Amino acid sequence: MTSRDHLFTSALELRARIRARELSSAEVTEAVLQQIADTQPTLNAFITVDGDNAMRAAREADEAVARGDDLGPLHGIPISIKDIINTAGLRTTWGSRLMADNVPDADAVAVARLKKAGAIIVGKATTSEFAHKLLTDAPLFGVTRNPWDTALTPGGSSGGSAVAVAAGMGPLSLATDAGASTRLPAALTGIVGLKPTLGAVPHNQVPDGFNNFIHLGVMARTVGDAALMLDVISGAHPADPHSLRGAPLDTLSGLQGATNGVDRLKIAWRALVGNTLLDDEIRGVCDRALDVFRKLGCIVEVRDDPVENAEPAWRILQQSNWAARFHARLGDVQSKIDPSFADGIRAGGEYSGQQLLQATYKRTQHFRTVQGWFADYDLVLTPTCSRPPLSVEARALDPIAINGIDAGDMRQSWVSYLNLFDLTGHPAISIPCGFTKNGLPVGLQIVGRWHQDGTVLRAAAAFEARCPWAHRIPSSLRPG
Repeated sequence: MTSRDHLFTSALELRARIRARELSSAEVTEAVLQQIADTQPTLNAFITVDGDNAMRAAREADEAVARGDDLGPLHGIPISIKDIINTAGLRTTWGSRLMADNVPDADAVAVARLKKAGAIIVGKATTSEFAHKLLTDAPLFGVTRNPWDTALTPGGSSGGSAVAVAAGMGPLSLATDAGASTRLPAALTGIVGLKPTLGAVPHNQVPDGFNNFIHLGVMARTVGDAALMLDVISGAHPADPHSLRGAPLDTLSGLQGATNGVDRLKIAWRALVGNTLLDDEIRGVCDRALDVFRKLGCIVEVRDDPVENAEPAWRILQQSNWAARFHARLGDVQSKIDPSFADGIRAGGEYSGQQLLQATYKRTQHFRTVQGWFADYDLVLTPTCSRPPLSVEARALDPIAINGIDAGDMRQSWVSYLNLFDLTGHPAISIPCGFTKNGLPVGLQIVGRWHQDGTVLRAAAAFEARCPWAHRIPSSLRPG
């Protein structure tokens, strides 16, 4: 096995080989750091690389193996962290000039759990400024590009995490998902993106723990790796009210057997969720994916009853959040921040208290609507997004087109499938389900009941067993 092969080996396999002393953590980490250096000029997936500390930790991990120490579930595995998640002693910039020199004193809860499990943090992955948009570019670091076609965006806001995983810069990345930010980039780069049930993974950085809908997300190349990481970072923490009394999950052990009980599941397929347009190619790829679930023994029913678009309520809630943090000093900082972020802050500052509370009421209505779906179905399947990736030169406030038709607002028409489940808190995963004629990945979203993350992962794993994807290497990385 060459060093390049290590780059596209699953975390589960790396773990087994490191424990068996067939492979060293230092060897794997060195290969990952070299891949970051080689791809940074073109893909630009990292804001900060912590090579010296990563190699030191990797050598210590190998010494622990040699001594026969008890090893954590991620012992010696190199990973990345989205650059809005706190890492003690390692700068966390939020992709912003305003935070360029910010070095947290403490790790986020999930980061601390990853370290305790033995993971090696190689660096901080790029994000749009304060994770505010569906693209990954920011004044601080420039533009992050899609490894399947560098003229295209990987989506956002966790684009750096997605590109890192897809392009062999570590098998796992910790991301966030407030309105699409884990699942959209995962779909556009051909990897797995999991948004767990709200509170399954505690989030101790959000200023409003009670009304929070910002989830921590898991990015991986395989479903098994996603389950491994989820199990490590899940469980109660006193700083997050949604997490209280939540036991650490054990989803990995359930990914056994050919169908994992999926053959008994009833599935609702929703091609449209608050949107009116779906790219023809994506529809065709997803239709073929539904046939796979039918062959697995699932009952798949097509639902075309209209669904209210969740974006208007999401917009008020999120822009109000930005305004609460920045509106009072917008005049001082707007020249230093992304214009689309400044526009969002300005809009948030204009909402009334009544509008904000009405948006909160609407969030509850969306939750109850989705809960009603699960009275009849075990899972809901949707496309992850309504069209393939946009140009890397796209701007957040530009309208988008689908099937050559003006589809209007990006959030309302591209990711209406995603922000709904951030507001409702249901677990949702995006998995690769095929490719367009131009060789671009297509994502399928699987959504489950609250706290049924294991069922969502089992369904994803059953599909993966029939239609594997992890062997596919992005076109920009292929020789020649």
